[in-house]
Amino acid sequence: MTPIHRDLIDHPSAWTARSLGGKDALRLHLSMAELDAIDSLLQRTRDRRPQQVTREEFDHPVVSALLDRVRETIMRGRGIVLVTGILPDRFSEEQFERIYWGFGTHLGIGAVQSAKGDRLGYVRNNPNDVVKRGYRSLRELHMHTDSYEVVGLMSVRKARSGGLSGLASSLSIHNAFVRERPDLLEPLYRGFRSASEEARFSTQPVTDDPVPVFCAVDGLVSCMYEPSHLRNAAEILGGMPDDLAEALEVFDEFANRDEFALRFVLEPGEMLLWHNYTNLHSRTSFEDDPARPRLLLRLWLTVPDGRPSDPGFKVRARAYEQIYREAVGAAD
Repeated sequence: MTPIHRDLIDHPSAWTARSLGGKDALRLHLSMAELDAIDSLLQRTRDRRPQQVTREEFDHPVVSALLDRVRETIMRGRGIVLVTGILPDRFSEEQFERIYWGFGTHLGIGAVQSAKGDRLGYVRNNPNDVVKRGYRSLRELHMHTDSYEVVGLMSVRKARSGGLSGLASSLSIHNAFVRERPDLLEPLYRGFRSASEEARFSTQPVTDDPVPVFCAVDGLVSCMYEPSHLRNAAEILGGMPDDLAEALEVFDEFANRDEFALRFVLEPGEMLLWHNYTNLHSRTSFEDDPARPRLLLRLWLTVPDGRPSDPGFKVRARAYEQIYREAVGAAD
């Protein structure tokens, strides 16, 4: 457990919906020169499958300069960027995937997201999903973090209704605990063992080590928050400490306050990229159009020499990698 940070965080990444003002504050709209450069990269990589494209193959001075700015904002600024300008009337769905994957190669290394080993996730309803992963359902997904340092979503097709994306700064949530419930910081820094939905089908349904909700390393506070995984583990292990159970309830209450939570529809072609250790995300339930069901693309990225954090933050990632290795072994 790292030392508990008890001061208010004053940084652009500790934003609120109120201070931000709305979706437009996140927007980075691509210029014609940037779109033309993307066209040239699509032409250069047209004979490669999207996920085979490498950083070296998706290299252009204009695009590289753009993504240097994106990376700077994600890693050292507000922590979120909404890239707009990739429109369905100019690019095909296959090109959406190629562009999105190519952007990701500049920001980190694509990580496995399931037992299938997919490194570009398809966020869409699958009523036959035996694992019951949230991103393959129609249901609401509460505020949470994913398993890797940088996360992104790109909209390909939106829902008939619903499916609003939500964001909140986990550092602003930390400030709320400092102001209102400092007594609950200790259990959040202590954390608890974790059990994902997919881990039920592996040889290790619960992690050996705890995953802290908050940590403070080199003066930087970070967050890893997936309460359902902690509660899954508690159910298997026979319960969790009362102070942590209360802290998780208060965390949810803070994260869903209107002053913190920003919600909007991600339009087709829009790319939302954020630092997973400083921002939470959510989704409202939705109704599909059977002819054109909702589809988003998801990236989980490891970042070499990224934000310093507690080693426990890597526990969830290692669990997914183990699930994939076991699935591959069972298939051999």
